[in-house]
Parts: sequence; structure tokens; C-alpha cells
Amino acid sequence: MNSTIDPKMLLSPAVTKTPETSVNRKDPEALRKACQDFEALFVHSLFKEMRKTIPTDGLLPRGMGEDAYVEMMDWEMAQRSSRTQGLGIAEALFRQLGGEKDQ
Repeated sequence: MNSTIDPKMLLSPAVTKTPETSVNRKDPEALRKACQDFEALFVHSLFKEMRKTIPTDGLLPRGMGEDAYVEMMDWEMAQRSSRTQGLGIAEALFRQLGGEKDQ
């Protein structure tokens, strides 16, 4: 008996389907949000690397709670900065991907 296996059956449904979070370039608002999310991710990485340069020895030792709070605060600040004026990365990326022409 010769049985053939369809390779598509071996892939999980998550791999074969297009992710719902994919950005349609024809929807400028979704594209702008994706660009802002990218800038927020970049700024968060920047904050994380900058925090590594700060000495951690002090009067009181840092705990896991403080580390978690600082991480959440950095993420929130990164998101807020990308939603407002930001560094301009999101706007440049938005224009590059065809969101809007130069005004």
C-alpha cells in the first residue's frame, strides 16, 4: 500500500494561516500603528541598554519587584513616546512603506 503524506498536513495551522496581526499596506491607520509599535520596541531596547550603565550598588539592594516595575515603566514610556512625537522613526518608516507622501 502506497500512502502519500501531504506536507501541508505536517504544518501547524498557525504556520499555514496568515497572521491576523499582519499589516495591510492599504490601511494607513494599521500601518501607522505598526510603525509606532516598531519605534516603541526600539526605544524600549534603548532604555534597557541605557539602564545597564547605571550602577546597581546602593544603600538598599534591588529586588525582583523593582526590576519588574522599571521594565513596565520603560515599556510604557516607550509606547507613549512613539504615539506622540517620538524619535521620528515611526514617521520615516510609515512614509517609506508608502503610507503617505511627503506633505
